[in-house]
Amino acid sequence: MVRKNLNIIAIILLLPAFVLAQSTKEIKNKKNQLKSIQSEISSLERSLNSKSDAEKKTVTTLKQIDRQKILINRALKKLNKKEKIKEKEVIKFDKQLKKLESKIKKLQKDYAAYIVWLYKQGEDSSIKLILKAHTINQALVRYKYLGSITDKNAKVLDELKLNIRDFQRVKVSAIQKKNELKNLVTQKNGEKKLLEKRKLEKENLIKDLKDDEQALTEEITKKRQNEILIKNLIADLIEKERVRKEELHAERLKGKNVKMPAEYDYSKFKNFSQLEGKLNWPVESKNIVREFGENENKKLKTVTLNYGIDIKTKKNAEVHSVAEGIVSIIDWIPGYGSVVIVTHKNEFRTVYGHLTKIEVEEGNKVEAGDLLGYVNENLEGNILHFEIWNARNYQNPEDWLVRK
Repeated sequence: MVRKNLNIIAIILLLPAFVLAQSTKEIKNKKNQLKSIQSEISSLERSLNSKSDAEKKTVTTLKQIDRQKILINRALKKLNKKEKIKEKEVIKFDKQLKKLESKIKKLQKDYAAYIVWLYKQGEDSSIKLILKAHTINQALVRYKYLGSITDKNAKVLDELKLNIRDFQRVKVSAIQKKNELKNLVTQKNGEKKLLEKRKLEKENLIKDLKDDEQALTEEITKKRQNEILIKNLIADLIEKERVRKEELHAERLKGKNVKMPAEYDYSKFKNFSQLEGKLNWPVESKNIVREFGENENKKLKTVTLNYGIDIKTKKNAEVHSVAEGIVSIIDWIPGYGSVVIVTHKNEFRTVYGHLTKIEVEEGNKVEAGDLLGYVNENLEGNILHFEIWNARNYQNPEDWLVRK
């Protein structure tokens, strides 16, 4: 019975350890990524703090502030996740401590009862009990009974010592996890303060630069130069999917029962090719300020090629996925800010540019209408850049969206 109890305790102790090992592994997998983000935030902070007042009033500074804001939001999302994991760990340790505490109290009570009984019987109680037996069989039974009591209570004492040691170990770990949780909260609060500071600086800087033709020209030039980057991201996604399908086919030829990974499996999604003219708009506004194809800026006398459309919105407008799919890429591109690419069925992809406070992560499945993030203000105002691609061919989004 004692051995059985010890086994149960061992399982109770090892099970949380196994669960914690899984969550610890999850933290470690993302630790380097978070460190990299925080390192870039610090680097941008040093760069911004070293600028003179004149240097601060430039498009470059605006981009640095914007980049840092995006990174801070990403860091906050990751810190929130870490915080939830730590909170679960703390709860598990607290539950474990309560179980051990309860077990220790019971063992102490049982052992104390044995000591009291021993004291009441006197020093020679065991010998007297055997000698008072009326028969040899009765004496043997009493001898075995007393031996089992002694053996049982020796095991109870060992179990008690074991539980006390485990209690101390778990208590130390619980304190450590609580301190880690406290540090995470401190980090979060620091990032939030910096974010609010940069938001205010960005608003003031945009006011200063809005009527600056040189700054606006620089913004449009950046967009023109980096249009190709979105195209390259799409091409990279197509190639990765092709390679994965080939690997899967090769594994199946070997007789292996393998499934397409979730991030490449769109088989159960709605047929995107049948949604032409039926897609809901990604934002509430339907005010297109830059159409698909070639666009002439009469003020700056420039012509740019637009792979999608640009929609003017209200401040902090919500951006929603136009159809169900998988979030394939979240990246930052100069001129477009944070970009989210969602892959749909039939090799279709939608691109959402100029986002902030992104609410999804790469690999997430989204439904039509799910919130992706919010429109981020730039020199041209609050504008969402939206594209639709079929394989490597860009489409006119106005042909796909429901009529205004």
